[in-house]
Parts: sequence; C-alpha cells; structure tokens
Amino acid sequence: MNNPLLNEILLIVAVLTTGIVYGTDSFHAIAGKKATSLSKDASIADLLGHTHLVADKRMPVIGMISIISTAIFLFLNLTNLTLVICSGITLITLLAHLTLYLKVAKPVNSLMSAAAVNNKVPANIRDLQNKWDSVIFYRTTFLTIAILGLLISIMNL
Repeated sequence: MNNPLLNEILLIVAVLTTGIVYGTDSFHAIAGKKATSLSKDASIADLLGHTHLVADKRMPVIGMISIISTAIFLFLNLTNLTLVICSGITLITLLAHLTLYLKVAKPVNSLMSAAAVNNKVPANIRDLQNKWDSVIFYRTTFLTIAILGLLISIMNL
C-alpha cells in the first residue's frame, strides 16, 4: 500500500540525516584535510582526537537513521522501479560509506581518541591521519551519490 505522507517523511528524514554526514565528511575533504596537513602533530592529536571521541558517540545514530529510513522507503516502494533504483543506489552507497568508516576511519578514530584522552601525541600521528584521509574522498563520493539518489526519489514521488 502506497502512503504518500509516509514516503515524504521517510525521504525528509533520510535527506536530513544523510546531509549531516555528507556535510561533515565534505568539510573534512575540502578544508580539514589541508588544514590538518599544515598543523602541528600535537594539535592534530589533541583536536582531532577529541573531535573523533565526540563524533564517534553522536554520528552513528544519525548515520543509522539515514540507512534505516532509506531502507524502509525502498521496501515500501518495491513496485516503483524508479524509486527502487534510486533508493537502492542510495542504500548501497550508504552501506559502502559505513564500511569504509568501520574498516578504516573508526580504528584510527579510536587510537586518536585514546591518545587525546590520555594527553599523548602518538609517534605515528601523521600516518594515522594519512590513513584516515586516504578514504575521505571515497566516503564523500558515496555520500554525494546517496544524496542525489534521495533527491531524485523526491522528484519521482
């Protein structure tokens, strides 16, 4: 059964929550990566370590709401090929983003957060940051595709 109001609510929630993650990652891809490369090791360890500590507690809820609202929208619209394609691509790219986060970024975040809490500067802080930076372009690209899929879905309701 097609419920237009529920579809609209799911897409609004998906766009807003995906947008938060997209904006965060895009900022780091556009400005943060370069600013970090110009910063002192102690500054990177302290600021980014604490940033990851806070973000890793708050952002997963936002990301999961994005994934769940997109998945529910997809399953409620299995009879509409355009919406299935758009929301399916969105869901795949959100899961790809999540995979990169869990495999690459999260382990780095954990190490940097622990160092910041203990007021330490890891000897390999640049290597850690370079590893984190190595996937930010891909994460942002996945999120760009996800946002586009959601917007095209809105246009096809």
